Amino acid sequence: MKKIQWLTSSEVRKQLNISTRQLYYWELKGIVQPRSVTRGSRKFKRFSTDDLEKLQKVKEYLDQGYTLETAARRVSGTEQAVQG
Repeated sequence: MKKIQWLTSSEVRKQLNISTRQLYYWELKGIVQPRSVTRGSRKFKRFSTDDLEKLQKVKEYLDQGYTLETAARRVSGTEQAVQG
C-alpha cells in the first residue's frame, strides 16, 4: 500500500509558485479538497501528493491560456473532445 505524503498549504504554494489567495480560490472552486487536521484547538489543511499533481496540471493549463473552469474540467476528465 502506497503511503500518502501530506503537504502544508505553504509547501504546495512554494512548489507551484502561487499565492495563498490563488490556492484557496482553487479549493473554493472544488478543484481539490484538502484534508482537515486538528491539532489542539487549531485546524490545518493538508494536501496529498495527488492534490499537488492535480494543481500542477491546472496551473499548466492556466499558463497556456485556458480559463480556470476549462482547466479544472480537463484535469478532472470531464472535458469533452472537440469534434472537427
